[in-house]
Amino acid sequence: MARFRTLPLGDPVLFVLVLALSAFGIAMVYSAGMLDVPFTLVAGLWRLQLLWFVLGLLAIPVIMRVPIAWLERMTPPLYVLAVVLLALTLVVGTGVGTAEGVPRWIVIGPIRIHTAEFAKIPVIMMLARVLAQWREPPQTLWALWKPILIVLIPMVFVLGQPDLGTMIVFSFILLASLFWAGTPIRSLLLLISPAFGLFLAFNTWVWGAYIVLLGILLLLVRPKM
Repeated sequence: MARFRTLPLGDPVLFVLVLALSAFGIAMVYSAGMLDVPFTLVAGLWRLQLLWFVLGLLAIPVIMRVPIAWLERMTPPLYVLAVVLLALTLVVGTGVGTAEGVPRWIVIGPIRIHTAEFAKIPVIMMLARVLAQWREPPQTLWALWKPILIVLIPMVFVLGQPDLGTMIVFSFILLASLFWAGTPIRSLLLLISPAFGLFLAFNTWVWGAYIVLLGILLLLVRPKM
């Protein structure tokens, strides 16, 4: 802990990782705008992404001064708001650019809200609130029902859009949060076992070996009497 000097921007390693991922995201948006047939709206999205990135950097010192107790109180209302917006998107949502036919945005005057992107932060905050209550790592899959439900509810609405990429992001948010909270690796493997089973079903022998391994894992995660 003594290797790093306390900075007003938080953990320096985490801050650098956020910068790197944000730069990568802006580069991906820029790449998506390089079309054979130029489309003004899509081609200029990277500039808007860069603008929000700069505004986010300017907001960091302010957010870092928000008391943790305030964030805890704000988390449930923000989570409910995110779910409501996702539900409304399926009713009044619109598309834009290359995704013009899918309802992923809510338009309020000149403001266009991508509700699935907005929902990521409340979901992370809600997961942190629930997982912080754990005093010891979970010993059964049933003990994971609360964090799973927190992520599953918005994922259902995202599925209705549909937006497979964002669903995958929500899945990784759940897995990363559970791992950070101390969930055993074998429990995480069991949690994602349906996806592995679907992928390995191309070959009967491979699928059978996987089922055997899954049975062994089930024996290992049984709580001790």
